Amino acid sequence: MRICVVVPSESYLGQAGARIRYTRMTAALAEAGHSLTLLPIEKFKKIDHDVYLLSKCFDATALVVAQMVAASGKVLGVDLFDDYFSDPKDSRFQRLRGWLIGCLARADFVLCSTPVMQRVAQHYAPDLPVHVMNDPFGHHDVKTLRQHLAKKNATLWANGVLNVAWYGMGDNPYFPVGLADLAAFSGELAAMQGKGFDVRLNILTNRRAMTADALAALSAIPVPYELHEWDEAEEQKLLNQTHIVFLPVSAQNFSVAKSLNRAVTALCSGNQVLSVGFPLYEPFSDFIYRDPSQVVNDLKAGRPRVRAETLKPLDRVLRAHADPAVEARGLASFLEAIIEGKTTQSVLSQNARPSTALIHGVESSGSIHKFAKRMGALSIASPLTTLNLNFDLRFDWNEQGTGLDLLVSESACELLAPTTAAKAMPCGKIMDLEFRKIRQDDFPSLACGGRELADSGSPAGKLAAYSPVMSAIRQVMAELLPDVSCVLSENWRLPWPISSATPLGAH
Repeated sequence: MRICVVVPSESYLGQAGARIRYTRMTAALAEAGHSLTLLPIEKFKKIDHDVYLLSKCFDATALVVAQMVAASGKVLGVDLFDDYFSDPKDSRFQRLRGWLIGCLARADFVLCSTPVMQRVAQHYAPDLPVHVMNDPFGHHDVKTLRQHLAKKNATLWANGVLNVAWYGMGDNPYFPVGLADLAAFSGELAAMQGKGFDVRLNILTNRRAMTADALAALSAIPVPYELHEWDEAEEQKLLNQTHIVFLPVSAQNFSVAKSLNRAVTALCSGNQVLSVGFPLYEPFSDFIYRDPSQVVNDLKAGRPRVRAETLKPLDRVLRAHADPAVEARGLASFLEAIIEGKTTQSVLSQNARPSTALIHGVESSGSIHKFAKRMGALSIASPLTTLNLNFDLRFDWNEQGTGLDLLVSESACELLAPTTAAKAMPCGKIMDLEFRKIRQDDFPSLACGGRELADSGSPAGKLAAYSPVMSAIRQVMAELLPDVSCVLSENWRLPWPISSATPLGAH
């Protein structure tokens, strides 16, 4: 079985999401006779794998890929990481909820890393199978862990310095997490002071998170600390020198959906884990501290929860929740069942007609247009877009103000039914293409209100016109090209409606 994970960019390959979740699985899958390839979406050209998995590709390019894969008869899945979807009242993520609806309409399964995200997926697509694949550990064996613990214990008693670490992504553009959680829960660290150790905190995070406001909040931390920029080598170096990893977790939806990865990483490096706030790491409860005083007292007594005598039960828990071999077998069995049960045949052929049309909304992009054209999709201008590209079809307001005119390129005219194509009158060249015009008088579905609102110059007016315009375009496309699935390219931050015009779904 050949698995292709489609990721948002080349740079994403070096980020934790790809490095931890997928790269660590590659060898284990290969041992089981399967391959896993990471492919930046801009390099997507042909469909030559058995399974395709969309990972964090939150724009219309993913919808084009989804439609192409679905039309090919291959298996398509969506991997859900962060919870941007569970709160229907949060208008900031209406675009992402629309994206998810569009992807799941074409998907065969959903992959996620936590039961919380499994429930989110089942809410959106109750009939789709969902598989929970835990983020795997990188390297773990009891012998190495025993050596780490002996070294850490010797250093602690030699110099009396108790090293505490916080590491990870320090910010998010939408939610107060990372350094915000560290600052909010830092008072817990005060309970470690005055118990015979010199407590020092080391913080390792991304440079973008080190804003003036974040640094001001960190100044209230009640123990001495140092702040350094994160990279993979520095993280491992820090974990090798640390005694306690501090993992505070807030109770917001975004945080409770996170995976077990940070606790797994800390435990595999021979660290005690202190997690306060929401009990995210409950599967490791026998090895997780909730009370800062207790972890220090146990270290002083020489009986911390992670010690030589508890390594075997710790190993069993880690194998159950983070072993790449176990996770690879589970994923492979799940996907093999999906492939075996799939009955959809390919609708593509060597000389296939386009199966996908990309409609450009208020804020689309030229790069998405180029991607769609490269993939053999139609690219369509709505009257709301400001882009001026070589579109295959152009919807624009008619002179009477009663609806839309449809300009169809000569090549796209060949896709129309002969009776409809006969109504298209020559109207000249736009950019590099010759066009024909279909008027509302000849095609009543082009009737559409909202021109005055759209031309008002007001975002509110354009927003009010959005639904009738996109509904009309969808209706026209359904009548003209019933075998073509429409998706919308839209990056507008205003909460444009996703239900009335189903802009990200198929006909």
